Amino acid sequence: MRRAYTFLLRPPDRPTARPPDRPTVAFGEMLDDHRELYNAALQERRDAYRHPSQTRVRYGDQSAQVKGIRGCDPDQARWSFSSQQATLRRLEKAFAGFFRRVKAGGIPQHRRVLGRGKTVSVKRAGRRWYVILSCDDVPAEPLPPAGAVVGVDVGIASFPTTSAGEHEPNPTCLARSAARLGAAQRGLSRAKRGSARRRKAATRVGTISRRVARQRLDHAHKTALGLVRGHDLIAVEKLTIKGMTRRARPRPGSDRPGVFLVDVDARHTSQRCAACGHVAEENRRRRAEFACVQCGHTADADENAAVNILRAGLARQADAQAA
Repeated sequence: MRRAYTFLLRPPDRPTARPPDRPTVAFGEMLDDHRELYNAALQERRDAYRHPSQTRVRYGDQSAQVKGIRGCDPDQARWSFSSQQATLRRLEKAFAGFFRRVKAGGIPQHRRVLGRGKTVSVKRAGRRWYVILSCDDVPAEPLPPAGAVVGVDVGIASFPTTSAGEHEPNPTCLARSAARLGAAQRGLSRAKRGSARRRKAATRVGTISRRVARQRLDHAHKTALGLVRGHDLIAVEKLTIKGMTRRARPRPGSDRPGVFLVDVDARHTSQRCAACGHVAEENRRRRAEFACVQCGHTADADENAAVNILRAGLARQADAQAA
């Protein structure tokens, strides 16, 4: 199994006032020079393709030019040769390149890295820097059987609602930051384009927005982890978002059901009565309430849908095991 580990990179001896510390400046210069190399190599490939002969430029051709580039350009010569090779490999979308092996203790880490290190990448998001380690042969860690199954419906009033009647509140990070974000956006709109004030205002807007995004992602991960650890089967509605990445679904073993994520058809899950099975639009006249017009069953609308999702998921699991 391949896994990527992302760590926040904290340059040493960061001062509290301007100007920026030397490591941060060096990181920025390195990023700019590697971007220049990438764009030049990309332009060379474009020009070769547009030529009547449609000559194809390969990684080996461009890698052979790096030595000459380093001899003519002092800015390029100050960075490692292997990192420039990795930039060219990324252009060709290959996975054979790497910057360097991670030395033991070279990067402070807040969690253990498993597997065999393959590549190291440095990414910048705003004023933050991240180290991303891509590792192969990461051992899987099976969870013990939980002895429970659950259906999950993602609603509006609650983040998810389970078939057991549990409601996870929506994250409030955006609401808590709304005032500061609004003030920052107003300051950005009033600033003159191209001015230092506008750049500072844009940085502030980006900083607040990225913080909210990290908080929402953290909330989603913790909610999902709780569901995975507490259930052997999780049934969810099948999403139809265009371009969503498809992942292989593990089949349960005979000795242990394992964590089995099942997606089910979302049609009628919110209109079907969990008590009698009657389907009608009139069953859900209000967004938060379900009231069956045939048998009189009433329930929280999201909870009723979660029960229907679980039943459909169990049926799909039974079909998969029988196949």
